[in-house]
Amino acid sequence: MHKIYIAIYTCFIVLLAACSKNSERAALPNGSISIQLNANKDTIEMPVSVAKDSTVVISLKAALNGTASASDHWVNFAVDSTKIGDYRARYGAAVLLPRNAYLFYKSMTRLPAGASLSDSAQLNFILQTKLEGYTTYVLPIVIQSVDGTVDGAATSQVLYLVFKTGKPVSISKVGWTIAGFSSVNGTFVATNVLDDNNTTTYWTSNIAQKMPQWVAINFNKDITFSAVNYYLPTALAYPSNGGYPTSILIETSMNGTAWENKGTFAGKIANNMQTLNTGLITARYLRFTVLESVKYASTYDAIFISGIALVP
Repeated sequence: MHKIYIAIYTCFIVLLAACSKNSERAALPNGSISIQLNANKDTIEMPVSVAKDSTVVISLKAALNGTASASDHWVNFAVDSTKIGDYRARYGAAVLLPRNAYLFYKSMTRLPAGASLSDSAQLNFILQTKLEGYTTYVLPIVIQSVDGTVDGAATSQVLYLVFKTGKPVSISKVGWTIAGFSSVNGTFVATNVLDDNNTTTYWTSNIAQKMPQWVAINFNKDITFSAVNYYLPTALAYPSNGGYPTSILIETSMNGTAWENKGTFAGKIANNMQTLNTGLITARYLRFTVLESVKYASTYDAIFISGIALVP
């Protein structure tokens, strides 16, 4: 019986040694793994529409220099935001792509035995409507590690994913301030029309006052635009509760004192918003005046505006 135990133990040791040998990876030379690129370029550029959100899938592969791999290896891709300065120094002005605009769905990929190219890593580009128009965004990609080791097989190569946005749906509100307003109801302040939340925050005029009611915006710079968008909050349950404009006056100014009439528009709301086509205008101030409205709760002249934006 003792001899049987010895034989079983010996077989186990031999099997364990064989498995260990099979799991060993052939070492890769230093600097032999790089990101696969065409024509030795270090940039991939793509035009981006900011009119709507969509998921754009970007595939990345690692390449092994020389012969095919003798065993499986694991390559980890990553974003290195510190490299944005190098891009600017070489190619000019650019903005680092914000963290909420991409998702590394699959950052780790396998370089199979017998191959010189890895499987595809996957980066998803998302939330394009949150980006600014006419802007160059850059996302620097590096190989962070090979088989868990940071230094060694991976080169110091950087791939710059370059996203160039086109015409924006609306003009950025950065720097805008409220120049004045006719009235306010409680905590539903006029600054809510500038917060880029067009659904749940809003300005409400005083329910004890009659129309007209207005809010004036200071852009704090000259802006050229072709239309004005305004939005109703979802809580208003348009058109059930009333509280929305039926006649709107748009005025602009260069100094906040002398105002020019840019048109009176009938309320034609669809999907909780309306576009008022003013024609091409350059101004520093805008005054949005509700001349007439549907009474809120069939009783009050108050209006509810959740956002005001400019169309390029």
